[in-house]
Amino acid sequence: MISTPPGVYPLRGVVHLSRRPNLNKRIGGFLAGMSAASVGAIAALAWGTYGTQLRFIGHRMGIGVFGKLVTGLLIIGEASVPLYFAFSQTMRILQDKLFEDVLREQGVFPVRQISGSELDGLNTFMQAQSAKHEAERKSRRTLQGFVIHSASSAAMTAMSSPLASVVPFAPVLLSFTSGDKATIPFMSNYLRMRGIKSYDQQMAVADSHKLAYRQFGIAAALLSAVPVASWAFAFSNTVGAALWAADLEKRKVDLFK
Repeated sequence: MISTPPGVYPLRGVVHLSRRPNLNKRIGGFLAGMSAASVGAIAALAWGTYGTQLRFIGHRMGIGVFGKLVTGLLIIGEASVPLYFAFSQTMRILQDKLFEDVLREQGVFPVRQISGSELDGLNTFMQAQSAKHEAERKSRRTLQGFVIHSASSAAMTAMSSPLASVVPFAPVLLSFTSGDKATIPFMSNYLRMRGIKSYDQQMAVADSHKLAYRQFGIAAALLSAVPVASWAFAFSNTVGAALWAADLEKRKVDLFK
């Protein structure tokens, strides 16, 4: 069986979701409400504050094309961030249900539990990585390390959520180096179902399959960077992750050997 490159699954998620009325029905109301709220909030902020914010930005960057672009991104951020934090929990619940729906549809639910050999491989890998992680933890104890880690964590959160559209180029650029970590939120449902529940264990899976996870993360970040539509792509990326998980189950791929 020819396997699909991981970077293709976010695109497959878009196509699959668009062709499945039953899946669209689950998220349709939420997407319609979020899209309307996003457009309304952006329009209201643009109408009421664009001139003021452009003058403020203009004092530092000028009021040319770049200044207008920065002002536009600032308004999108001011509209999107509160909406995301207000409804992120609801979105996460819908994503979890959507993931399970796709697995059921593909005939692979419930998924296999982690085997003894896989668990041994996971533990061996984590032990080998423990020295590296200890060095990272020591680095975080310094102010510089804490700032860098916090900024990286925030950016990775944005890469896997509608917040990627606030400053599109930053999450996309970061995905080329940290896309594997940004894939964890999309694949965490599958890993938990298999019995890999802790974040450290899931991080170990991402580290051991870095190239595959990074490919998925880059493609997902590119889609999530589209303003307003990023809400829809957050769900299509979830569908793409579920299709990837389903293919792994059908091929009985071991996470560790």
